[in-house]
Amino acid sequence: MAANKIVPSRTALFLLDLQVIYAKMDPSFDALMTHTASIVKAARSKGITIAHCRVAFTESEIASVPDTNPTFSQLKHDPSRAATFGVDSPQAAFHPAVAPEDGDIVIRKHRVGPFFNAPQDVHAIFKERGIDTLLLGGVSTGGAVAATVVQAADLDYRLFVVEDSCADTNKETHEFLMKFFAKRATVIKSEELMTLVQ
Repeated sequence: MAANKIVPSRTALFLLDLQVIYAKMDPSFDALMTHTASIVKAARSKGITIAHCRVAFTESEIASVPDTNPTFSQLKHDPSRAATFGVDSPQAAFHPAVAPEDGDIVIRKHRVGPFFNAPQDVHAIFKERGIDTLLLGGVSTGGAVAATVVQAADLDYRLFVVEDSCADTNKETHEFLMKFFAKRATVIKSEELMTLVQ
């Protein structure tokens, strides 16, 4: 297989944290999610699996987050914020523009990255479907996307980061990370995607 060619049967478009709460947090995130809907449609048309990942917690999962975790331990001490990230909270739901459809992979996580400390064995889910290539998009570039690039690279996935399907509140962070990701992944624009599909 050519290094830059994408085989649909072995590929998932893995979308990270495209959730209502983040769309409301920043207008650029909302625009990104709407834009990503067209990427999802194109990927589906080529037979690429769509995988959706969101961060959401049960009450017991919040209670078990150790105080050493700077990102999520605060939820234990802020009931209203914890409720926002509850598994049944409308705020924690997937953005309607990119909501899962039948046959998609749907994953929940309760850390920044999806592969460790998750309620589901994400790596096993992909392997069971024969997926060894991931196309990554999501928010934020410096959070879920960065964590996933590092984790997935260590798990030996072929990685493509779809640059215009990622966003960060800090533009400089986004731009720096796209250069950093190039050490572990192929960074592409969405318009390049279909040209790479075999």
